[in-house]
Amino acid sequence: MNKNLSPQEAQEILRLANIIYFRSKAFEKTRWMGVRTAKCPMDMWVYQEILESLETDLLIETGTLLGGSALFFANMFDILGRGKVVTVDLVKQENLPKHPRIEYLKGSSIAPEIIQYIEDEVARAKSVTVILDSDHKEEHKTRELELYSKFVTLDNYMIAEDTCFDYYPSWPEFGPGPATAVNKFMKNNENFVYDRSRELHLITFAPMAFLKKIKF
Repeated sequence: MNKNLSPQEAQEILRLANIIYFRSKAFEKTRWMGVRTAKCPMDMWVYQEILESLETDLLIETGTLLGGSALFFANMFDILGRGKVVTVDLVKQENLPKHPRIEYLKGSSIAPEIIQYIEDEVARAKSVTVILDSDHKEEHKTRELELYSKFVTLDNYMIAEDTCFDYYPSWPEFGPGPATAVNKFMKNNENFVYDRSRELHLITFAPMAFLKKIKF
């Protein structure tokens, strides 16, 4: 009996593995230096590769939560000897990790005053990476993609986290979410391409959502 998997069988196994991992809620127990991150560790590994290889000096994050991922990025910048994290959330939680490379902004990620502040920060940066992890409803995520796409520097990335919700789908009852928003954004945008090579660890919360900027 031929034990080799067909491409369809391999894809189905991958789909189920991602659903099982997400549904296990292991991410709720994932911490960086004692602070909850609520992210997929395989994605975090890829993020540090992006920061290093593209010499990112400004990481923009929407969706701070408890600050674990912001601390992770700040620590990576410590190792690299450069960089700053600007992270945005509607609610500023108590006891967020303090680090000289982290700046916390309180407000909606799509509010004009927040966008203007980030625009000023981007003007002083050479290499900008954007990670979108705030409100995951389709309408909000689509607006985020439109607004934050202009901040990404050439050959760098905008990552729309949690497309797994409605891509596999890992959370079908959530309804239209990040994956739907990414599809809508990419239909009308020629400046970005999907880079699936960044999904090399197979388990990811951002399938079809590592968007690489190829032109302005």
